[in-house]
Amino acid sequence: LVCRADGDPPPSTRCARDSGAPRARGSRAVSRADAGRYVCRATNKHGSAVRSIVVTVECEYRGRWRTGGA
Repeated sequence: LVCRADGDPPPSTRCARDSGAPRARGSRAVSRADAGRYVCRATNKHGSAVRSIVVTVECEYRGRWRTGGA
């Protein structure tokens, strides 16, 4: 998940799973194990804002990813 926020000064942002082991960075394959609550936090010198989202994974791709070509 990508966490975006605007502010002055621009805030730093972080999005992480609320519980359970985090996934490796850069991993694009999604599985049902990734379902759950994620919390995004934006912080600057004026304070912070927090939002959460619940992610549901309805199916899981088990094949191989194909890139490029026809």
